[in-house]
Amino acid sequence: MNEVKLIQELEEINRNVDNSQKLPGAKNIYLAAGWFSDEQESLLKDAFIQLSTNPTIAHIHVPLLHQYGGVALGSENGEPDFEWGAMTYKADIKAIDNSDLTVAIFEAEDPDTGTAMELGYSVASNTPVVSVFAGNIDQHPINLMLSFGTDAHVTSTKALAEYDFFDITPNKYTGKLI
Repeated sequence: MNEVKLIQELEEINRNVDNSQKLPGAKNIYLAAGWFSDEQESLLKDAFIQLSTNPTIAHIHVPLLHQYGGVALGSENGEPDFEWGAMTYKADIKAIDNSDLTVAIFEAEDPDTGTAMELGYSVASNTPVVSVFAGNIDQHPINLMLSFGTDAHVTSTKALAEYDFFDITPNKYTGKLI
């Protein structure tokens, strides 16, 4: 994992978004996703690409692109310090508050606890949540708090490109639960 490289890749994707195709009233979203493994990085990038092409999405807030002080890891030695952690947390909460909805990406084999917290805060603040549970959800069941905590589910990051975020219709999670 190289956060600096991932940030550069996300920024490059963002620079190439064709905003002329966005629909009036397009939504601002908070993209909750881990980036602490190769698979999580891949899911985050793919979700960002797919959402960028969706005409019902105006802006995508990716917390990694808004780290406190512009520092990806929080300090020079690679360990977050208290100030960085507190300010990054507050910025993420404010970004959820300022968003129309949250899109939460979970890797079944290794769900990120920070993403779970962002999902929980979104639910508590009445921010709609659309989730993607990626990976083998039969072999690695999803915690019921995550699966029931979202308003709607899509089956892959690819489905985010076509999802109508103007009409978030609740649907039933059909995978295994723990």
